[in-house]
Amino acid sequence: MSHANKVLHLGDDINTDDIIPANRGTTDDPDHLKQYALEHLIGVGELLKYNVIEAGENFGCGSSREIAPIALKAAGIEKIRARSFAEIFYRNSINIGLSLEILGEKQQNPVVDAISAVGGLIPFNQMRRQGKITVPPSLTPERSMTLVEKLLAKASGNSYVQPGEVVFAQVDLALSHDAVAAPVAKTFYKHYGEGAKLWDSQRVVLVADHFIQVNDIRPDNKAHLMYEQMVQFAHDQGCHLFDIVSPGEAAGICHVLLPEKGFVRPGMIIAGTDSHTCTYGALGAFSTGVGTTDMANIYAMGDMWIRVPQTLVFELSGTLPPQISAKDIILFILGQIGCAGATSKVMEFRGSILAQLPFDERLTLANMAIECGAMCGLIVPDDTTRNYVRSRSSQGFEEILADPDAEYERVYQFDLSDLEPQVARPPKPDQVVPISQLEEIPITKAFIGSCTGGKLYDLAQAAEVLQGRQIADKVNLFIVPASVEIREKAEALGYLEIFEQAGAQILKSGCGACINSGLGVLDKEETGVYATNRNFKGRSGDPTGKNYLASPRTVAISAVLGKISHNLD
Repeated sequence: MSHANKVLHLGDDINTDDIIPANRGTTDDPDHLKQYALEHLIGVGELLKYNVIEAGENFGCGSSREIAPIALKAAGIEKIRARSFAEIFYRNSINIGLSLEILGEKQQNPVVDAISAVGGLIPFNQMRRQGKITVPPSLTPERSMTLVEKLLAKASGNSYVQPGEVVFAQVDLALSHDAVAAPVAKTFYKHYGEGAKLWDSQRVVLVADHFIQVNDIRPDNKAHLMYEQMVQFAHDQGCHLFDIVSPGEAAGICHVLLPEKGFVRPGMIIAGTDSHTCTYGALGAFSTGVGTTDMANIYAMGDMWIRVPQTLVFELSGTLPPQISAKDIILFILGQIGCAGATSKVMEFRGSILAQLPFDERLTLANMAIECGAMCGLIVPDDTTRNYVRSRSSQGFEEILADPDAEYERVYQFDLSDLEPQVARPPKPDQVVPISQLEEIPITKAFIGSCTGGKLYDLAQAAEVLQGRQIADKVNLFIVPASVEIREKAEALGYLEIFEQAGAQILKSGCGACINSGLGVLDKEETGVYATNRNFKGRSGDPTGKNYLASPRTVAISAVLGKISHNLD
C-alpha cells in the first residue's frame, strides 16, 4: 500500500455529491477528479493522503455517477469499508475493480466474486463473449414471487429467482444523457472496438438536459464537448436522440420526457445512467440507475447484472387533505424511514391514496424512492396507468402481477388523512419536519422545476397560488417546465402569464439548478426552498447555501411571503 493503514473515517449517508460535487462532473479525467474527491468534507487534494475509507451506513447514496468511485480510486483509495453501500455505488465500484467490504458481513455471491476476480465487469463480459464464462441459470426452487421478482425472473430467463441472488437481466430500454453519454461511448468503443455497434439501437435513448445550461452561470467548455460527443454517438449509432430544441433548451428532462414520448410501458426492464431512472416504476416497470461501465456493457451485451432486491410495501390509506401533494407524501416517508431505509430494495406503493393521485403525482412518488436508498419505486398498473400509456404509445404491453402469497420484507401502513405539508431541512432529504414545526426561515430564492417538480400538475399547483399575487421583495422565484410539451400546455392554460405577472422568472426546460448547472442556484450563505429532490451540500449551488425541499405549492406560497410557509392567510 502506498500509504499503509492510512484510514479516513467518515459517517453515515456519505453521498455522491460529497464524494465528487456535481459541478466537477463535466469531465471523466481521473487525474482531475482525484483532486476534488471529498472536497466539501475534507478539502481539495486532501484525500490523496489516505488509502482506506471506513464509513457507516449507506455509503455512496445519491447520484448514479460513476465518477464518484473513479475519483476515489484515482486518489489512491484501495478499499472502502462500510456498514452498507448504496446499491448503484456498490455496482459501480465492483464494475471498475474498487474493493469494497461490508463490515460485519461476508458477501457470498458467486457472480459478484467472479466479476471481482477478473478485475471488473468489462473483462468478465469479454470472457462471456468469448465463451470462456457462462452465467449459470438460477437454482432457486419453485416459490411465490413479488412483482419485481417476477419481472427479473422473466428478463433473466429463469422460472424463479429470490432476493440476494445475482441475475443478468435483458434490458428493454437504455437511457443516457449529456452528463454521462460521452464517457459511456468512450468506454464502449475502447473495450468493444472502434466499430462496435449497439446491441439494439432502437432500445437506446439519449437526451440533452443536464449540463446544457451550465454556461448561463459559469464558463465550462467541457460540458459542450460532452454534449457534442453524445450527439455524434447518436448519429453514428442511429439511436433515439432528444437534442436541444433551441440554445440552452431541452426537449425535456429525461425522466419526464420518456414517459411523455411513449417509451415506457408496464413490464419493462429499464436502465439509465441517472439515479432517478427509478421514476419509471410509476408505470409498473423495473427501472434503475446504473453507472458508465454498466451502460457500456449494456450497449454491447443487452443485459445487466442485478442483485434481486427485497420489496418494501407502503400501504397509503385515508383521504388526502386538500392541497397535500405527492411531494409531501414522499417527504413524510423519508422522514419516517430515512435515506437508508430502503437501501438496495424496491419500494412498492399501494393503497387508496393512489386512486386520489393524478398520474404526474405518481411519478413524484417513484422519482424520490432513490432518496430512500431504493433501486426502484414501483406502482402496480391500474386504469390510471393504462390510460396514460395508451394515450402515449400504440405498442402493447404485458402486465405482470405478484403472487398473492408473495413474501415482502416489511409492510408499512400510513394513514395520511391528517398529513400536513412537509419540509426537508438541509443537508439531507430525510431531515423532514411537518411545516408547523419549522421555525421561521426567510428565503431569497425559490425554485419549481426538475424531474420532480416541473410537471404540468406541479405548475398547476403553483399557478393556483400565484394568481393575482406578487413575489415578495428580495425573493427570486424560478419556474422550469420539465418539457416543451408541458411549457406549451402551461401557456395554453394561462399558467405562464400568471407566473410572469407574479414576477417569477420562467426558464428554459432542463435540469439546471437542480444539478448546480443553471440559473436558480444558491449563492454564498443564501437560503432557498426548492421543489427538487435533493438538498445535499453543494448540490444546487454554493456549499454554504441552505436548500429546503418542499412541494411546488409550498414553494410558491413561500416565494409570496418571503419565508417558508404553507399559509397564505
